[in-house]
Amino acid sequence: MTTNSQPLVVGLLRGLSVLRCFDHGREILGSSEIARITGLPQPTVWRLCKTLEHAGYLVTTDGGTRFRPGLSILTLGYAALDSLEIAELARPFLSEIAARFNGAASLSTREGVSMLYVERCEAKGTVLHINLRVGSEVPIIRTGTGWGYLAGRKPAERQAILAQCKSADPEAYQRFSDPMQAALEQYPAVGYVENVGVFFPGLTTVAVPLVSETVQTDYVLNCTSPADALSTPALRAEAGEALKMLAERLRPAILRRN
Repeated sequence: MTTNSQPLVVGLLRGLSVLRCFDHGREILGSSEIARITGLPQPTVWRLCKTLEHAGYLVTTDGGTRFRPGLSILTLGYAALDSLEIAELARPFLSEIAARFNGAASLSTREGVSMLYVERCEAKGTVLHINLRVGSEVPIIRTGTGWGYLAGRKPAERQAILAQCKSADPEAYQRFSDPMQAALEQYPAVGYVENVGVFFPGLTTVAVPLVSETVQTDYVLNCTSPADALSTPALRAEAGEALKMLAERLRPAILRRN
């Protein structure tokens, strides 16, 4: 099926329509109720529900005749809600930083062994030659964004994450662990990390984790620009200070959610 020449996966759309049936007033539903809400045939709804149950997005209750959201969908939903307000607050400041350093400024959060972009602003006219947008993921072990996240972790948690990264991609771990460690060693003194062309040749990234004395957050701010825009330690320090100031602005919103 296509709409306006764009391919659509009908089964996925139907599955999402089933998940949207559940809200605060309808926490538990049977297949007949879901069929009535969605307008889909009940046998189709039943198959969709069993598929979603198999994937962990729904679980059965009342002897297997009704369904409620499973942990997978709840975790996904809460993560999205947590990120939404922070992203909206960060957007205008990220836009200013991107314009100031002729690059892109982003807010990201951890997703397994990758960093997931939840907000990204790019300066007009800049050409970075990387196809990143909201929803894109980049590996922790290779990128300044990932290194910024690691810098904000306590040592035990950092080592656990690094072990996961090594298991997922041993070759990348061996290749990038030395520049990553150098960046992490820099962090305590300056409050930011640098990645100068390590993953994206010709680009420099400065990243700052959103940290608090009382709460460990899952967010990182970064600025990525062509190498000539952040060519000196002084320019990278300037970008780092701008990101640290934004982190201070966002920290109260982070604390309210914990």
